[in-house]
Amino acid sequence: MNREEIRSILKDLTEQKAPAEQIDLWPAIQTRIQMSQPTPSGGTIMNTQSNPRQSPRPLHLKRLPLTLAYLLAAILMIGVLFLVIPQGRALAQQIQHFFNRGESNVMAGVTVTPVHWVEQTPGVAAPTLTPQPPQPTSSGPDFETDCGSFMNAHCSIDAIRERAGFPVFALPEVPEGLIFTGATGGPDQVYLFYNTPKQTGNLTIWEEPLTGDGSPQTWEVGADADIQTVQIGAVTGEYLKGTYDGSSSPPVWNPNANMQTLRWVNGGVLINLMTAGTDPNLSRDELIALAATLTDGPVGVSGVPVAAAPTQTAQPTPDPHIFYPLTIAEAEEKAGFALLTPARLPENLTFVGANYDEQTKVVTVSYIYHHPIYPDAQGGLLVSMQRAAEGVDCDLCGFIQGNGKQVDQYPVGKLVSKDAPVETVQLGEGQTGQYVEGIGWTSKTECCGWQWDPTPFRKRLRFRADDLAIEVWADVYDLSREDFMAIVESLK
Repeated sequence: MNREEIRSILKDLTEQKAPAEQIDLWPAIQTRIQMSQPTPSGGTIMNTQSNPRQSPRPLHLKRLPLTLAYLLAAILMIGVLFLVIPQGRALAQQIQHFFNRGESNVMAGVTVTPVHWVEQTPGVAAPTLTPQPPQPTSSGPDFETDCGSFMNAHCSIDAIRERAGFPVFALPEVPEGLIFTGATGGPDQVYLFYNTPKQTGNLTIWEEPLTGDGSPQTWEVGADADIQTVQIGAVTGEYLKGTYDGSSSPPVWNPNANMQTLRWVNGGVLINLMTAGTDPNLSRDELIALAATLTDGPVGVSGVPVAAAPTQTAQPTPDPHIFYPLTIAEAEEKAGFALLTPARLPENLTFVGANYDEQTKVVTVSYIYHHPIYPDAQGGLLVSMQRAAEGVDCDLCGFIQGNGKQVDQYPVGKLVSKDAPVETVQLGEGQTGQYVEGIGWTSKTECCGWQWDPTPFRKRLRFRADDLAIEVWADVYDLSREDFMAIVESLK
């Protein structure tokens, strides 16, 4: 009798005493999968509102030699006792994991590139950073010639099964709102892609055969990640919502990101099912029910790729000078006071111009962001000022916390979510400001008004200096909080 047969018997006996829905000690298997990251994103900064926005076949115990049967019975008794006592259950729950919480919410192993600072002459644009072409980070899939790349996978389920060296599970019926667009991969990894017709959301099934010592390599996630043990048909897996947010540098765990992941083992295959976006809007339980339908049997037309609509061609970004046409001198003349501008900036920020709003009396100085690799990445820095006597309220005078139904009652940018962590920060001796992170109010619903997106891509600080109310606003992918504060402290 080999090791696998013994393990199979133990599993079946243990299952009778401690069902899988209570605890599953049977090991999964090691994988080389790494968590994918979102790409940097942002938006052109203007002085406008940010609102739109299975197991081996078992042998029967009676066929075994009597001595071995007694041995297995003894092992089983120890195992049952192990599972009954609290300490045993706690340890058992640590034996198999698909996710592992890290020590912090910051993605481990990421090296932050130091900022290169450039001294600034007020109103004079620094040399523009020249983007470098992106370098390939890995080779394409082994089946790329026949099945296409990850971005253009087009093999059917039958075709990918003929090529893969392990059973491939697929959806027997594609959910309403999704289409199967193709599969690709290699003999040891397969990827199935399901998208919405207009490519506004996606579901990806990533599969890999069991190899190695039978212990899965866990994906490390944030310290605050909510890892949930779930039942997927007859097997146990883990569910997770959230991902590392690539809009921070280094990426920070975002539990609110619209990404759901299920990981489990079936038929000797490690399966990862991931959805991104809210189209279609699948709940956790709906996703689990969908995962339970996966089969390595025939899937018929559900395994034939359907062409998705081509993505819309991105419109060219408007020239920022249209929105910020003034020089510093011209803006100062209109505003009636000397403007504060950064004395030093990261080299990927360049002066654009200024704008003066005759109605609100707010003057804004704009700096555009240049990504060192991706020339189409958008974002920048705004420094806005407004005259306001001490004790008098104004558009830029601090933040007010409330809900999405109140957005239209306040000047643009003044209202933030009641759940947003507004911090009081020290700027200098006796001087403080209010600091908040979050994309802001991005979408509007009939029930609840505008919805707050807490993604920490945007950094904002409001403070007073003499008779000026000032806001510094940054949408910069690789700008840390410390570097943001350094910019603020350089204003003069």
